[in-house]
Amino acid sequence: MKPNELDIYDMSGNVSEWCQDWYGSYTSDAQTDPTGPETGTYRVRRGGGWYNEWDYCKVWCRDSSKPTNSTYDIGLRLALSVNTPDNK
Repeated sequence: MKPNELDIYDMSGNVSEWCQDWYGSYTSDAQTDPTGPETGTYRVRRGGGWYNEWDYCKVWCRDSSKPTNSTYDIGLRLALSVNTPDNK
């Protein structure tokens, strides 16, 4: 398997990805990396996993869950930011 253009390996279809963003409506304007509202009750979950129908396993599939929810079908992606001469 090869990484995508962001050098991240695809995790689609394993578990829903737990996101830091609060769940809320987005505007219809073009956006790059929208973050949603500043506060809220529910966090964003993206994609689906082995327990979902195939059409829910796409990265654009967006759902929500309370931060206190603990279940076997939510995962997270750990990311490391490395400073290089091109990325300060």
